[in-house]
Amino acid sequence: MRASHVREAWSTVKSDERGVMGRSSSPTLTTLGRLVRTYRDASGILQKDLANRLGYSDGWLSNLETGQLRPRSEQVLSIEEALSLPRGALMAVYDQLDRESLPGWFRPWLEEEKKATVVRSFALTLVPGLLQTIDYARAMLQDDEPAVTARMERQAIRQRETPPALYFVIDEAVLHRERGGAKVMHDQLMAMADAASPRLTIQVVRSAVNPRNLGTFTIATVDGNDVGYVETAVRGIVTSSRDDLAVLSEAWESIKAHAMPQHESVDFIRRTAEERWT
Repeated sequence: MRASHVREAWSTVKSDERGVMGRSSSPTLTTLGRLVRTYRDASGILQKDLANRLGYSDGWLSNLETGQLRPRSEQVLSIEEALSLPRGALMAVYDQLDRESLPGWFRPWLEEEKKATVVRSFALTLVPGLLQTIDYARAMLQDDEPAVTARMERQAIRQRETPPALYFVIDEAVLHRERGGAKVMHDQLMAMADAASPRLTIQVVRSAVNPRNLGTFTIATVDGNDVGYVETAVRGIVTSSRDDLAVLSEAWESIKAHAMPQHESVDFIRRTAEERWT
């Protein structure tokens, strides 16, 4: 597609937005959908033909073009390729969805997490986001699909060519706090147990011996330096303060020392899934 067509597409989208902005729950998703439709029309490709090229139904593409469906990043890249668009023509808009879906205070942490080579995370009451199933995330986020998609996309770091070393310690209360019903909990616990590997360590600390009960925190190693993330009652705090990190590191080592080894933890998680959630 020629650059002039790209400019025309943007002009059309901006004009269309003025008529729908008030009705849309996600202005950025609306913009993305209308860009797809406008670029498709400019290329002379019917909706059904583009859907067929992509391997999806007409309904899927229709929902995307009307701003009712948030695609995955690889789907957006496929659309760019199918429409012969300049690289980033759609992804530049797609990347803005995270800014809508994530609280402002969480975005700095997300950037650190993406670059991390090591992540150490302690969870007191809820399954860590990097381990959540989509159904558990939906229950946590009250079916806010853009937020659910953003949370699932965080897990892409687990599939990187060189993924970070991930270490999780969870209080056993995490395994008993219901989110989404028995089946969701059973599947979540089993998925968590299945995820355990040499580079993804999961340990359970019994609540009775857990030396810390004041909240969840994570320490990420980025470019050889540590940065911490601490959840509070109202927001998360990202910190690189030496004093803060010393406190978090000490807490991590203390909790880990009281946790069960990984093989025992995995057995405990599976047993809890069967005995508590079936």
